[in-house]
Amino acid sequence: MRDSHKWEELLPEEFNEEFRRAPIAYLACGGMEEHGLHNALGVDLHIAYDICLRAVALSGGILFPPVPFVPAGSPALSREALRSGKHDLFPPSLWVSRELCETLYVELLESLADLGFKVCIALGGHGPAFLLLREIEKQRQGRVGDMKFWGGSERVSLDAIGIGRTRPEDRDLAVHAGMLETSLIAACRPDWVDLKRVERTLSSPLPLQLKASTREQIALVAGANPEFGEARLRVVSERIAAHAQELLKDQS
Repeated sequence: MRDSHKWEELLPEEFNEEFRRAPIAYLACGGMEEHGLHNALGVDLHIAYDICLRAVALSGGILFPPVPFVPAGSPALSREALRSGKHDLFPPSLWVSRELCETLYVELLESLADLGFKVCIALGGHGPAFLLLREIEKQRQGRVGDMKFWGGSERVSLDAIGIGRTRPEDRDLAVHAGMLETSLIAACRPDWVDLKRVERTLSSPLPLQLKASTREQIALVAGANPEFGEARLRVVSERIAAHAQELLKDQS
């Protein structure tokens, strides 16, 4: 069955009807990045997209297809730095430059504004993409043309419900490819997670970012579960949907 909020599945008249009802656009950005031996490569993109899909069902509006282009590094790497060979890029992760991402994100936002959307929620499922979206939001004071724009991250909302990086126990959960992130993708796509592979992390010859974590943090990943992820995805999507509706109300 076609989804009444997915841009690519709508007929023109259906698009126009939903647009008139709720001129809110959702944009999910994430890349192809390794997330340990135990997770598929599309974790960042799919978590952000799943949150947007849940939120648009609550607030109304239209969800653009997932944008699979993000920069590497923090701060995000330029084209020159990306091509220099001086940075760990953790293949088979795939990155593009900060310059390309900034141009792409801004042009997408401008095109959404040109179509007449009143609000855009752009969610970065990957840290550097999130930071770039927030930078664009700040530079433009939360507006692109006549459209209000919020550049956010599922991490921001998760911090708000008590999973952050300030307490040691939270840091242990929130490491890259850790218990939290694995639980989130397990809630979205359980077929993308194989927890039996976690115990092979340190012995694997592959360049894995999780190897930089402590043995205790790696051991916690085995406790990842879809229920833990589902509870957090639900709260995050509800909060983002409510924020979208508030932004739209302010536009009235």
